[in-house]
Amino acid sequence: MDTFVQIAQIIFILSVLVILHEFGHFIPARLFKVKVEKFYLFMDAGFSLFKKKIKDTEWGIGWLPIGGYVKLAGMIDESMDKEQLKQAPQSWEFRSKPAWQRLIIMLGGITVNIILAWFIYTIMYSTVGQKYISTKKIQENGLSFGAVGLNAGFQNGDKIVSVDGKLQPKFNWLVVDVLLSEEIVIDRNGETVKLNLNDDQIKQILGTEGKGFIKTRAPLNLFFVDSVHTKNGVAFQEKDLLLGINDSKLEFYDQLNDSLKKNLNKEVTILVSRNGQEVKVPVKVSKKFSEKIDSITTVDIKSKFENLYVKDVVSDGNEGILLEDDAVIGIKGQNIVYYDEFKDYLEANKGKKVTLSIERNKQPMTVDALVDAKGKLGIQFGEKKMNSEYFITNKMSFSEAVSAAVKESWMMFVYNIKQFKLILKPKTQAYKQVKSPIGITRQLPTSWDWEYVWNFTAMFSIGLAFMNLLPIPGLDGGHALFTIAEMVTGRTLSEKAMGYVQTGGMIFLLSLMALTFGKDIYEIIVDNFFKKV
Repeated sequence: MDTFVQIAQIIFILSVLVILHEFGHFIPARLFKVKVEKFYLFMDAGFSLFKKKIKDTEWGIGWLPIGGYVKLAGMIDESMDKEQLKQAPQSWEFRSKPAWQRLIIMLGGITVNIILAWFIYTIMYSTVGQKYISTKKIQENGLSFGAVGLNAGFQNGDKIVSVDGKLQPKFNWLVVDVLLSEEIVIDRNGETVKLNLNDDQIKQILGTEGKGFIKTRAPLNLFFVDSVHTKNGVAFQEKDLLLGINDSKLEFYDQLNDSLKKNLNKEVTILVSRNGQEVKVPVKVSKKFSEKIDSITTVDIKSKFENLYVKDVVSDGNEGILLEDDAVIGIKGQNIVYYDEFKDYLEANKGKKVTLSIERNKQPMTVDALVDAKGKLGIQFGEKKMNSEYFITNKMSFSEAVSAAVKESWMMFVYNIKQFKLILKPKTQAYKQVKSPIGITRQLPTSWDWEYVWNFTAMFSIGLAFMNLLPIPGLDGGHALFTIAEMVTGRTLSEKAMGYVQTGGMIFLLSLMALTFGKDIYEIIVDNFFKKV
């Protein structure tokens, strides 16, 4: 069901983008009285799913969802039909029209994609508002970094002052800025530090943690011991509140991790609060230690219950009753807000069944789950969304939304240019992150969310505009480049030469598609058949 929703979303998004892009070519072609022989959503290599001829145009749907096309009389395009070019030019053919008209027809699809993004952003900002994660709020206490970020020169607690001379207010795009940067300016305990990521460091970040290598900094005193899952006599108890290490009280969770890394294979004492009393727990930091104390599971005590989902079912008691990705949103007859309140309720109902309100595939339902003798359900929770305090919603008037949408569309276009430059650097291996429609589908949400779908469509529309603007034969930008050269020099390529160029461009594009599709299919096979349990 989840996969079906993802497939439905990508087909919807591609259909909107392709149809409107091709209408961007179709409309000026008809205005300039060029005969349009075919208008296809998706490619009809070998056969089509549907086709119907209306007047001079065959309208159809192909079976391969990687694009679409309009076939103009008198033009060598994706169809590679050269037969008509052997005849004398006719007035209704593309090749008979002035260069300026041909240029408008070629750039029509790109223009429509840009207008579409601008239109979607305008409607979204003037209705639900412009939503983003605030850079200012998320780094109020500094930032936390994964292992690759620390290896690249960042330190926990750093605050990013600017990237290439400016600070992106949207945190999700700030992370992209960092990966595409020339220079990062950091505030480190009041001192200014400059970082320059090299290609090898970018490669490590992209190949491991990706955009998640920068996180918000979490206060340590919000974390308590959820469960102890070793039998080595570690003296932690459930609900111990973490305070520090070796007599030193710490402020943030990453400080505890850093201290433990410095004490690898050594004996330390973890300072906890237990029933209001400070207690020292002796621990030997394991050789296998990575980023968390490996003998306990810790949970943010202020995790809102409504934000949690079932990450794993680890006991037989509720197997088949609770499933992975279930959102547990409440307990029948109980007012539960935070995770620790949920734990208290289970503790008070050992050995009993409790009625949980859950959402499964966005459908509300109730299930009767068994609480074991230790006050547990035998499941592990994950947190499905970031604390809402970091989110900004700017509700705008229509006129404000128009201006903001133009800026957002331009920003998305600039990011496409920067990301393309990164892809062209082989050492970063950023090209491995390029996704085919299959890879994109796997990243879409498993439940239909119109707000997400339209925002993604707008972003994808700008990406499609940029890709088609590239001066590669077979793309709109390639056709436009030759037309502009003709307008400047007054000379045109012969039809034979144009055929060779178009053939070369199509071979390049098809090879690129084969590589990206192959990579994404390989990842699916590995994930589903060879993934380690």
